Amino acid sequence: MQRRRQGCGVATISNVQAFVRDVRDAHSLTDIGLVLKAATRQLQFDHFALAQQVSAKRLGPLRLSDFPDAWVDRLVASNLVADDPVLLACERTVTPFAWSNLPGLVPMTRRHHAYMADARAAGLAEGYTVPIHIPGEASGLVSFVTAGTAPLPQDSLPAAQYLACFAFEAARRLRAPTAASAGPAAAQRLTQRQLDCLVLAARGKSNWVAGQLLGLSAGTVHKYLEAAKQRYGVSSRTELVVRALFDGQIAFADVMGDSRQDG
Repeated sequence: MQRRRQGCGVATISNVQAFVRDVRDAHSLTDIGLVLKAATRQLQFDHFALAQQVSAKRLGPLRLSDFPDAWVDRLVASNLVADDPVLLACERTVTPFAWSNLPGLVPMTRRHHAYMADARAAGLAEGYTVPIHIPGEASGLVSFVTAGTAPLPQDSLPAAQYLACFAFEAARRLRAPTAASAGPAAAQRLTQRQLDCLVLAARGKSNWVAGQLLGLSAGTVHKYLEAAKQRYGVSSRTELVVRALFDGQIAFADVMGDSRQDG
């Protein structure tokens, strides 16, 4: 029976906040996987996969997934992952994408189409993948997948993007604790103006709106955010927010804020 999907609305923020609390207490990749599995269901998806990506045809050693066992066994035995167009798309974009939009991102070959047809037959019908690019390190991805014919839960997608980045960051820090857990050294500390701009960006404000609230031009807001991304070595605003939240430079109370005050 097709599961009824309901929009999560404002609840998605509290879901992410609870996930962050639980994932920070995780002591192993298995624990992170269990928390991510529960969060995936809360957001009305059926499966998840988190992986480090060495190339468009090969995954790294960091992998977490609750995909059907038969599908995972087949991927390993036949090296089908080399035909996965999702990996290729992740190399070409930094923005999340639905699997149904893959033809607009990469040239789909016959093998790519066959791979996606096999995935659907295995119960992986539609997915929402978040590419994660960290300069100087192997890239990564997190996918949230539906098993039936229902469309992606649109209200859950913003929260899913944050979940993906938090999960990958937590797994990354467990795999490389020395490099990743050193915390924001002086070189990574953000200035007050950068934090002001980041908080408003995390609330979904455009550069223009943030500038109006802060008494800055949209171009100046953009420069502050780009400088903050460079300090953390990340490629997207979402990853910047995640790193700053993990390191305590901003809090969820800052991000959630009061929309009436923001205008």
